[in-house]
Amino acid sequence: MPVIGGNAIEHGKAYAGMVADYQLINKVSGLVEDATIPFGYAAVRGTVANTVTLPTATSVLADFVGVAMYELNRAYTDTETVGAPLGRDGSFITAGVVYVAPLVDVVPGDPVFFGVGADVAGRFTNVVGTGATLAVAITGAKFLDTAVASSGQLSRISLVIGG
Repeated sequence: MPVIGGNAIEHGKAYAGMVADYQLINKVSGLVEDATIPFGYAAVRGTVANTVTLPTATSVLADFVGVAMYELNRAYTDTETVGAPLGRDGSFITAGVVYVAPLVDVVPGDPVFFGVGADVAGRFTNVVGTGATLAVAITGAKFLDTAVASSGQLSRISLVIGG
């Protein structure tokens, strides 16, 4: 029997944490230590070997593991944060081009910082901030698209840190 009326499922163009293209990418896996890491957020080394966590105010560039990669290999309820869940494994992009939802408006060529302050933990921006909005620069990373943060637009970032 044919489907009448077409397909009602509409997929978005891109999702935070989604690999953007077929350029070479590198990813690593890690066990999520203390809270779900939403797709498209930064992850840093945890306190135990081979674990990852969201950044905190004491995180530095050397702690940066990568961006939580969008992968639908689990079922989520409506109330759960979609991402790499607590106590489970996740994939983190260390090199390549990946979509993120920046905290501020960005344009191509802007530098990339990952948030370590309490209000911006794991999110990406183009400014260093202070206190609760403090962020750490990712050497060699840049935004590739214009995105308006208030509209929830995504931008690709290019990471070249390796694994």
